[in-house]
Amino acid sequence: MVSVRRLLAWLLGGAAAASIGFFTAGVLVSQPEPAPDTLNTLTPFSLPTSSGESFSSDQLAGQNILINFWATWCAPCRREIPLLMATQALHRESLAIVGIAVDELELVLRFEDEVGMNYVSLVNRNEALSLMSRYGNSGQLPFTLVFDRAGRLRFTKTG
Repeated sequence: MVSVRRLLAWLLGGAAAASIGFFTAGVLVSQPEPAPDTLNTLTPFSLPTSSGESFSSDQLAGQNILINFWATWCAPCRREIPLLMATQALHRESLAIVGIAVDELELVLRFEDEVGMNYVSLVNRNEALSLMSRYGNSGQLPFTLVFDRAGRLRFTKTG
């Protein structure tokens, strides 16, 4: 027969283990902190275009904006770009599309020539990844952001 002391030790040990488990589970599944306002608005940035010119987000002020992060090695990106080109052609007056390549310049230039890209493409792998992370993306491509004329984030899509 089990002694009272042994039973009490088992109960206290089990209670302690359960408490640790509940605490850990609460920490792991608790809701994350609300995102800071910078994640809900167009964050200022400046990146080089594929042709080497400087491009600043200030140039987009007052426009509806679609920013698409992409790479030449990303098959979904390659399928999406012709659709973005068609959208740009149809809505040039009301929508600014900006591609931000997470890639090497030479590969981007070759791809742009191949498809006849009709919107600005910015190229800087490290800065692109940093900018993506500001909007909660850890590097998944394609990644698309849509901002209204006031610079408020209205839509995001990954993949």
